Parts: sequence; structure tokens; C-alpha cells
Amino acid sequence: MDNISERSERAFSPSRTVWRTQMQKGIYNPHRVSRITCTINQLLADRIVDFLNELEVIVYEEGGRSVREHVKKRPFGIPGEVIRLENTPVKIFRFTVPRENSEPVMKALINAGELYIPGRGSVFSQNLMEFSKKIPSINLNVLSSASQDIHDANLLNKLSYVICVLSEPGSGEQLAKVALDLGICVPVISFGESSFTRDQLGLIRITISAEKELVHLVMPEQDSDSIIKLLAEQSRLDIRGRGFIYQTPVSAGLIDTRLKIGRQKYAASIEQIIAAIDQLKAGTTWRKRLDANTENLKINKSLMPQDNCEISIISDEDRIDKLSETCLSVGASGTVTSRVMPQAGKQETVSTMICSAISVPAQITDEVVDKLLEVSTIRDEETDKIQILDSPAAYVRTA
Repeated sequence: MDNISERSERAFSPSRTVWRTQMQKGIYNPHRVSRITCTINQLLADRIVDFLNELEVIVYEEGGRSVREHVKKRPFGIPGEVIRLENTPVKIFRFTVPRENSEPVMKALINAGELYIPGRGSVFSQNLMEFSKKIPSINLNVLSSASQDIHDANLLNKLSYVICVLSEPGSGEQLAKVALDLGICVPVISFGESSFTRDQLGLIRITISAEKELVHLVMPEQDSDSIIKLLAEQSRLDIRGRGFIYQTPVSAGLIDTRLKIGRQKYAASIEQIIAAIDQLKAGTTWRKRLDANTENLKINKSLMPQDNCEISIISDEDRIDKLSETCLSVGASGTVTSRVMPQAGKQETVSTMICSAISVPAQITDEVVDKLLEVSTIRDEETDKIQILDSPAAYVRTA
């Protein structure tokens, strides 16, 4: 498997290929946008909601929980510590903005939610292609006003977003513990449904639940190859029907570094020290700790080829099945759907929508997008969206 630095130098990009193809056809014009994902403690979510309402963006909200280690001293003066996992409800907000506005919007979100304090949440952006009726826009006056009094937080680059979709109940928390033990980041767990890989398993599908646990991890790019292999090995993804894992690139972001909670011994916690060094170094490269050579892992030989794509479809429940079946008909696999609550400006939408994320091999990405555009209602419905994002590494076993 090529290392990440080599990947970044490669000219090929499935999403850019889709953009060129569709521009040449001249029927649909994809928009170059940034998708911003903000995860924040549920008790603080109203601050983010208020700011996004003023910004007048279309936001998709989803529930989840963050997982940290709670460290306590043993009772009765017994030496040692007791460590248990503690879950905290979080809100996940996703929306797209013009690329030139992504950095100031993220900094305004950091300021609104005080995300520079470890333990409150994280925010990151990803550059992608979006097919939608309207180009995403924001209230520039609100953004300009918010930028005048803002905390000086340096955004980190060279990050990766890894999504693990797991079939076994409780496996999300087990994988979260592995991530915490490795010191990667604060894992976030959400729930969804998957039918594609299940439908391809023949008789074994009756033992595989359609409900999935999703573990979201934002990590330093330089360790992502090794971490993906380790996580795939720990989750036994080489067994049919256990789930899948894939990675997408992050343009910039701020990671929550508070992996442990409990009584603090010193004036500054280790998380605050790590966050401070990240800011001084303007990145996470200094944190590299895993050996990229993981040839001894049996999962290594089963990783999918490079240059995959994540295709995200946002639509209502009536249309999502037809769109998903279209992807399946041309060979896509590794799909998970989640229910999201859309909010448009200051008017909250009551009905939920469905977001379906699909891992697609690069060689069929153009064909999948063409078929989706044929059956979509993007020209008529403002809420429908199709987003194309590169996925440099993935593991999906269906055979």
C-alpha cells in the first residue's frame, strides 16, 4: 500500500475526473465546495445552532456520542487507577459552503462553541464536488461580523477522516477503546443502516443486522494507513458481513484532544499541552508514533486498491431507495444510511431526510454518478444533493 506522502503527489483524483466529465457534457455543473463537519457536546449545541441559523446555511444535524476514558483512583487508598469508558451525547452538524469561506466559517464556529477548549468538540472541512440545484451560499455580513472578535486558533492540516461501519452490536465501543488506547483522537459513535453488503451475502445475510454502528475518527494523516490496518484487524473485517472501513482527506480542522477525563494533577492537562504543541507546530506531524510497516497484519493484503470515492446522497425517504438501488445496479458496495434533521436558516424543517454514503471504486465512479444524475430530481428539488469526495483507502469485503 502506497504511503500517504506518495498518494498526495499522485495526479489522479476520481472527484476531479467526475468534475471534468460532467463539465464536458454541459448538462449538470458540479459546484466546488467545502463540507464542514462540527461535532460538539449536546449541552453546547445551541450556540452552534444559533450561529448557523444567522449564517443562513442548510445544515444537516445528526445525534451521536463521544467516547472518552474516565480515570479514577482506586478506593480505600489502594494503589493504581480504575479506567472505564464514558459516553457523552453530542450533536453532529454538516453543511457545505463556498471553498473560499471554509476557513473563516470554521474559525467562527470554534469561537461560537469555544472549541479551542479540549473536551468541547471538533470541526473540520473537506473539499468536494457537489451536484445541487443552487450553489451553497452564506450570509457574508454575519461572517464578517463574527470574524471581528474571534479567538486566534490555528487550524491544523494533514488530517484524515476515517469512518468504520460495524455490524456487531457493541463493536463500536470496542473499536473506540482501541482508538483511545492508541491515542488517536476522541471517537464519535453514531448509528445507521446498511443493506448493500448485507444483500450480497446470500444466506448468511439473515444473521447480519441491517443496523450499523459508525465510529468516526479524525487523525493525523501520517498515521492513517497504519491505523486503518490496525482497526480493520481488530474489528475482524476480513470476516464476511462484519463491516467496512474507509478514509477521506481533510483540508483543515481542529481536533478534540481530551481523550481522558478525571481529576487533573497539574496546572495543565496532557491534552492542553498536546493542543498547544499542535498550534505551535501548525500541524500534527510531530505526533507520528506508529510504524507504517504493517505487513504482518493479514488484513493488509485485503485492502481495496487506492483511489476510491465516497458518494454521499441527501434526499427524502421516498427517493433514497431508488437512488441507492441505482448505485447497486452498477457495482457499488459498502453503503450506510443515516437519518438527519435539515435546518434552513432560521426556519427549522420538521421532516427528516436520509443521507446515504457509498464507497465506490474509482473505475466505476463516473458511471455511478451518471446513473444517479439520470434518476435524481436535483433540477427540481433544492434539498437533494449528490456529493463526490476522494477516498484514498478503503476495505470492503463482500466476497
